[in-house]
Amino acid sequence: MIEFGPFSLEGFSLGGVETALRVPELKLAIDVGRGRADLLTCDHIALTHTHIDHAGGLPYLLGLRQLYSMRTPTLYCPGQVARELRAMLDAWEKVQRYELRCDIVPVEVGGRYSLRKGVVLEPFRTYHPVPSFGYTVVEEVQKLLPEHQGRPGPEIAALRKDGVEVTETVRRPWLSVTGDTLVEVLDREPHILESEVLVLECTFLDARKPLDKSRAGGHIHLDELTPLAGAFRNDRLVLSHFSQIYDQRAIARLLRPFGEAIAPTLLTLPTAPPGGETLGSADGAPDD
Repeated sequence: MIEFGPFSLEGFSLGGVETALRVPELKLAIDVGRGRADLLTCDHIALTHTHIDHAGGLPYLLGLRQLYSMRTPTLYCPGQVARELRAMLDAWEKVQRYELRCDIVPVEVGGRYSLRKGVVLEPFRTYHPVPSFGYTVVEEVQKLLPEHQGRPGPEIAALRKDGVEVTETVRRPWLSVTGDTLVEVLDREPHILESEVLVLECTFLDARKPLDKSRAGGHIHLDELTPLAGAFRNDRLVLSHFSQIYDQRAIARLLRPFGEAIAPTLLTLPTAPPGGETLGSADGAPDD
């Protein structure tokens, strides 16, 4: 678990197998992997894209929520695939003979979607072979303007009554999650470099996957991040979506020099849930 301000982040990611993240305080899931039980409490589900390792568990989660008479969740997804996603769920409904209810929200650049009072989800463009978005969780609070700080409450109330602006909106980007993407996202969406926590994919870590092949699959290679070490202004940088060709020891060893070169604390997402199985392995795994 990664704690940041009033929130926390749980999750795991293994390239080509399963990626699922959860912010329990917001009842928010970002990608659902194969649809595990801890995601059932999430009333908000944000899909970065619709590859099966990120979205395959969606029908299962929706079915269980309906079985348990839970509220209809809100599903945020890239706008270009909203119709196809609904068609997929409709097909499941036909073969199992009951509804898979969700309120599908097609997201677009510039959209702002309320998670709760004072907290919004903001999508940003990412770069993958299928339509894709990342998401930033932003907290917005009203604070007194500097010129009014220290004034007594009745005086502030009188100013408000007279129509005087006494507060300003202060935005705090707590969390950005890229999902699968090319490294260009860091240049084209520089605001994510300011988030308290940035979860960034880094699928390949060494020469076992050449850079050109990594890019052809729409993924980031560690060789692309190393020259950008000085760009990260986050408090914590969380790398994720490692290929199945790497075991945990190799991941730690290969990332060590990069971790020493950046200002943020470098963390990694687990490649499997606690006590959970991992379908892939370092020996004989597909070259994802």
